[in-house]
Amino acid sequence: MDKEMFSTILVATDGSSESLEAVRAAAEEALRHNAVLHTICVTNPGAVQSMFVSPQADAIDVNYELITEFLAEEAKRALEDAEKEAGSKGVSVIPHPVWGDPREEILRCAEEIGADCIMVGSTGKTGLEALLLGSVSSAVVTHARTNTMIIRGKRKD
Repeated sequence: MDKEMFSTILVATDGSSESLEAVRAAAEEALRHNAVLHTICVTNPGAVQSMFVSPQADAIDVNYELITEFLAEEAKRALEDAEKEAGSKGVSVIPHPVWGDPREEILRCAEEIGADCIMVGSTGKTGLEALLLGSVSSAVVTHARTNTMIIRGKRKD
């Protein structure tokens, strides 16, 4: 196999331990193939708003600005953690903080940067494997025009 099979790797992170496993694996692949490593964290404000939909418009007063600020901070922290994780393996990263639907934005970013490998954790922060595997990871694998890897976290049996 060609030592430099991958030249540009994109790894998705959401700050979960599972996504940090993916970052570790991506950093190792970047070293192995002498590839450039990009990280992406997608904030999905639409998902948050849908959680607060109420039949009575004034039932809950939600401060979306505060939630948006919180989500932006979470994304920044997730990307910084990913940078530290990759840095501990001697790999620097190019971070992409993005807003939108993770399934679409990961694929869009991969196309934009010319990634020849996309890496994602099998589950994210919620840990709802069936839901997420049927969602972000599955969508990336199904629709990506390039190589994809799903990284499974260590099982706790």
